[in-house]
Amino acid sequence: MATLQKIRNRGVFIGIIIGGALFAFIAGDALKSGGSLLTNSRNEMAEIAGESVNIRDFQNRFNHNIEVAKMMSGQSSIPSEQMDRLREQTWQQMVQEMVMNVEYEELGISVTSDELFDMVQGRNIDPTIRQMFQGPDGTFNKDQVVATLQQLINAPKGTPQKNYWLNIENAMTTQRTLTKYNSLIQKGLYMPDAMVKDLATKGSKKVDINYIVKNYNLIPDSTITVSDAEIKEYYNEHKDLFEQTESRRIDYVPFLVEPSTEDYKATEQWLAELKADFAAETNNVQFVELNADTDFNPFYFKKEDITNADLAEFAFSGNKGDVTDVYSEGDSYKLAKINEVKMLPDSVKARHILIRPVNGDYASAQAKADSLKALLDKGARFDDLAKANSDDQGSAVNGGDLGWFTQGKMVLPFSEAAFDSKRNEIKVVLTQFGAHVLQVTNKGKAVKKVQLAVVDRKVEASNKTIQAAYAKARTFAGNNLSKDAFLKAVSEQNLQRRTANLRRDTKNIPGLENSRELVRAAYQTDDMESVLMNNDQSAVFEFGDKFVVAVLSDIKEEGFALVNDVASTIRREIRKEKKAEQMIAEFNKNSQGAQSLLSVAQKENLEVKNATGVSFSSFQIPGAGIEPNVISTAALLEKGKISAPIEGNQGVYMVLVTNETTDEVTDATVEAFKARLEQGYQYRTNYQAFQALRDNANVVDKRYKFY
Repeated sequence: MATLQKIRNRGVFIGIIIGGALFAFIAGDALKSGGSLLTNSRNEMAEIAGESVNIRDFQNRFNHNIEVAKMMSGQSSIPSEQMDRLREQTWQQMVQEMVMNVEYEELGISVTSDELFDMVQGRNIDPTIRQMFQGPDGTFNKDQVVATLQQLINAPKGTPQKNYWLNIENAMTTQRTLTKYNSLIQKGLYMPDAMVKDLATKGSKKVDINYIVKNYNLIPDSTITVSDAEIKEYYNEHKDLFEQTESRRIDYVPFLVEPSTEDYKATEQWLAELKADFAAETNNVQFVELNADTDFNPFYFKKEDITNADLAEFAFSGNKGDVTDVYSEGDSYKLAKINEVKMLPDSVKARHILIRPVNGDYASAQAKADSLKALLDKGARFDDLAKANSDDQGSAVNGGDLGWFTQGKMVLPFSEAAFDSKRNEIKVVLTQFGAHVLQVTNKGKAVKKVQLAVVDRKVEASNKTIQAAYAKARTFAGNNLSKDAFLKAVSEQNLQRRTANLRRDTKNIPGLENSRELVRAAYQTDDMESVLMNNDQSAVFEFGDKFVVAVLSDIKEEGFALVNDVASTIRREIRKEKKAEQMIAEFNKNSQGAQSLLSVAQKENLEVKNATGVSFSSFQIPGAGIEPNVISTAALLEKGKISAPIEGNQGVYMVLVTNETTDEVTDATVEAFKARLEQGYQYRTNYQAFQALRDNANVVDKRYKFY
């Protein structure tokens, strides 16, 4: 399977595959055992299009995807963050599969074996296959595809390589099926020529306007009365505006675990006792790696580069091997030792020839670099060898020239070799990129620089301190198990109460490390009278450096918000409408017989403002903001005519068109406009068609019970 291994080593990323159908719970089991219905209910993690999804089926798919991810990356384990993303990908794939398969079956959409053959080794090669079997010159190698398939045919069933290939085929099949469906929907879109021409004509017209505006804040809110009946009527007439997703709100009190005075003293004392050993140590880098919280920093500092004034003075007045007394910086205590003192430039100019190792063979790469160095030592031209041999194509075209660079800009071995080299000296240096033939061609002025070995230790809470914080949280929870007692105690004890709005898929609560457990607890109960309990039936949750006690304070079901929950929003809208009515009446009164917009502005004590280049397709009016009603009125208004009052977002407007220009609308411009519109609608189709099907499938997500 060497070929597949080479493909994987190229880093080609194939998305996690939608493969294998989901199994609903088996009714026969329910008949055999009276307890299996209850078991299936407990194990149900979702319901999609009326079908139950069992957690075991999801976990099998998830485990399969983990193995695929490991095989693609060459890793033996998957980091936790990637696991979370992989779990979410698996869920989205299962939803898409179950929703779309119904549509595919009804419409008769599928991918035949002949189509798959055509995608893999026929005339219409899939981009995935083309990328995998692309030669160094960019051409597709069909012979390599055939050879790989022959290997797979002879491979035992269930081998990782065969499973890997089946995943690739499933991915291509899934994508091709979805493409067919999207094409079917897109071909059903129609843009009437008359409508396109009308929109193009309106968009071709641009106007310059003068306008006046009475902002709503000119009328105090206190002067506008809104009744409960008006709020209810508005709610009923605009109910669609108040659709809400499911959410829950919690109130919680964090008990912070902070290092005590004793913890600070203990950390300082630990470093003080380490000083003698540090001073006697000859391998300072190893000592730092073994004892410090922070890795050894190989950087060489000028005096002005060291922000700690006392440390800078010590570093440039002491001798190599000297060690400071214990000092504090931030939340850490430190010891610093002068490791090296050198005269070094701030920057160097260099060139290099990079030889990348083939299949990790660094010995061969170094051997080639050594041979190039030998040629240079005999008088060969560096730039000629760089152009012919360097794998760093960015610098090879310039004879390997890297220009000027400062300390730390290059990887450490390369940087150290460059700054320690004499001018025109040639060295071979190994880095993670390969073997470099390095030559420093120029150097800045050398100045005194110091390299420091620093042993630091962050002050952390001791077990005694942690236990004290936990005891405080446990005592608070034990004395205040009800919501009323919780809120009363928070107020009386002047504790910090925080609020968090949660969705089922909320991974972390801001400020609380790895707090998914609290989210799950909030969704596993409808009890709003008691404190929340964790998996161990304790009221104290632990998240990083905090212990937390929380209560469920609000539940919002998916659907429409209750009128009382949105009353304040409705009250603002009704108040704005009433202000607009008053302002429109005042405008109408003061604009009767007016010969100019200026005369209306003078009566209203308003400023006449102007904006240029306003068209039907404008997003906003310069100086006024997003005002679609004003834009559409201005775009269609006759030049020289004062508009009627216009109710806008920020206030009530009156507009006068002072100038207008219209671009010529030809058949070509209409067609181009139509093409842009159709393309925009087609882009939206892919997402919106699936979203409509998903909404219709009534997906009930119960993952919170398990993750």
